Amino acid sequence: MALEQQDNLITDKANESLSQREKTQNLITQFDDVPRDGSMKVSFYYIPHMSSLVEVQCIRKALLPFAEILVEHSIDLDTRHLTLYHHYGIDEVTIALIRLSLGAELQQTLSHYEPLEMNTLNTSTVTLQEHKVESQDSYLSALSHFLISCLNHLKQWIKCLQTKKDN
Repeated sequence: MALEQQDNLITDKANESLSQREKTQNLITQFDDVPRDGSMKVSFYYIPHMSSLVEVQCIRKALLPFAEILVEHSIDLDTRHLTLYHHYGIDEVTIALIRLSLGAELQQTLSHYEPLEMNTLNTSTVTLQEHKVESQDSYLSALSHFLISCLNHLKQWIKCLQTKKDN
């Protein structure tokens, strides 16, 4: 029984590592898909009648024919927003979303958008260990900055109390 559990843990870790490699590979693929001429765009839609997972599936099905121009999409059911990352104009996508009768409305389209993951990803693959160390360093840096700020405020408060005590 214990050996079985240990084997399951090893298998789970291997699958997790494989999943991380696939994610990194997907980011590299997405980075390669980004045109160098700055034609990457992001469009934001508000869909007021999107209130269930069934409607989310309908939206995803409506986006399938446009896989050539869409790099990625994000659906936020709670706020009823759809975000599309794309290369070219998306008038046809807007028409397809309107045909769903969910009240889809294009709010804005921004050009020259590059997702943060793509922006920070170097073409030479960064190992997961290096990424983990960098995130820990940034966390510790932010924490030390916060603690220094707290100590400075504490010193000021103590000085203020001492001056009040002297008076």
